[in-house]
Amino acid sequence: MIEKSRYLIDSNIIIYHLNSESIATNFLKDNLENLYISRLTFIEVLSFDFTDEEKEQVIELLRKFEIIDTSDEIALKCVENRKLKKIKLADNIIASTVQVNNLILVTRNVKDFNNLDIQILNIFYNN
Repeated sequence: MIEKSRYLIDSNIIIYHLNSESIATNFLKDNLENLYISRLTFIEVLSFDFTDEEKEQVIELLRKFEIIDTSDEIALKCVENRKLKKIKLADNIIASTVQVNNLILVTRNVKDFNNLDIQILNIFYNN
């Protein structure tokens, strides 16, 4: 049996989906059973200006993903990554979550993660 890839979804992909971008929506629908988000993504997405009704719908959407909380192992990986590259804390937590959990990062912001040892999938590339 072929093991399917497991993906960590970056905040920007969720936002594209919420803005009815079909590439993002189709990817999420096609891979839902293999998708994860960081607790940080949960927070970042909910930081956008939503009505109360929209916020409840977004929370319901986010809860469909397996949510990975930050751990000591992820924190220590952040410290290692910081020695390799000056990287924003939020991006470092995302990258470290990918590394620790052996996931593929799905993002459109590929340049934010250059020079880190992670697999990245830009679903908008060549579409």
